Amino acid sequence: MLAATLRLARDLDIAEEATADAFLLALQTWPDTGIPESVEAWLLTVARRRAVDRIRRAASLRERLAAMTATEVAVSQCPEAELVESALTDDELRLAVLCCHPALTTEAQVALTMRLGCGATTSAIAAGFLVPQATMAARLTRAKKRLAGSGVNVEMPGDAAVEERMPAVRRAVQLAYALGHTAASGPDLRDDDLAARALHLATALHRARPRDRESAGLLALLLLSQARASSRVQANGHQVLLEDEDRSRWDAPMTATGLRCSDFANSGGRRGPFALQAAIAAEHARASTFTVTDWPRIVRLYDELLVQEPSPTLALGRCLALSYVDGPAAGLADLDEVIAVSRLEGYCYSHAARAQLLQRLGQSHDARRAWVRAASTSRADAERRYFQSRASRD
Repeated sequence: MLAATLRLARDLDIAEEATADAFLLALQTWPDTGIPESVEAWLLTVARRRAVDRIRRAASLRERLAAMTATEVAVSQCPEAELVESALTDDELRLAVLCCHPALTTEAQVALTMRLGCGATTSAIAAGFLVPQATMAARLTRAKKRLAGSGVNVEMPGDAAVEERMPAVRRAVQLAYALGHTAASGPDLRDDDLAARALHLATALHRARPRDRESAGLLALLLLSQARASSRVQANGHQVLLEDEDRSRWDAPMTATGLRCSDFANSGGRRGPFALQAAIAAEHARASTFTVTDWPRIVRLYDELLVQEPSPTLALGRCLALSYVDGPAAGLADLDEVIAVSRLEGYCYSHAARAQLLQRLGQSHDARRAWVRAASTSRADAERRYFQSRASRD
């Protein structure tokens, strides 16, 4: 709704307020009038009318009103009967590209895209950046003010400008999916709505730029992760680690599509970070069991990836992969070094990784302490329950 309203209003603040007005009016009126036949048409119609009202009240925006009025289609008296376009993919991509305006820092671009383009909550974005919620709320407010004050044109920029923004767009979509794949808060392990929005954007991006290998890599990474979704949670809601997942439950058609995208992403010359991450995911997908995984190849892929993207969370994956090549002691030494030089003390999966390695070394007491630490820093209830169960069991 926001993306479609923005295309018409051409002002981010007005589009946000008008969209919020439409949803508020729906909550106020639908209990009495009933849900309209076309929910989307009703909401878009109301949002557009609220945007018109706001623009009319702003004398400085009368030129935008004239441009907006010229795009209107014929309407009948009832909002739900109006002919309107669906909230199309290109609207959502336009919003994502808009949020990655060069007037903003890379971090602000990614955060704003996640908030407006992907619908992630402020608390989830804060968790993704490993910062307090209040800090992220302030950053988002500053980013929106900066964007509003930069005289942004909501039309898609030229190809060169779009290409410059693609790394930030891809990064935002990946992080949004990661926060759907493992929820930032709440009772469930996953936030399926957020994951679905991110996957939709990745699919739309690949369709819009089918020859872009990094976009193909992003889509491959998300598809190969999504294919595992049904095997990550037990019937009682407890989390399942990759090594314990029932691979027969993985979505075979989705896996096959992800592997094809990964092969294309890695078919060129120099591989980008998303192509490399897709290649790592593909190695896991191709392995019939956890034990036959090609760990040496995964370590080499991580080595290549970390040169381009020296991320501490990615480094965790290399530590675990290394432990299956050179042994858990080597993996633990590498992991402790990563934790020492990064901001991962508050990241539950760094402690969970440490607990697994300590367990494999036979250090049960220290492993229990690491599981407890993982539980204390976990975000979702499902994570916390799993880590607590491991602490009591091990």
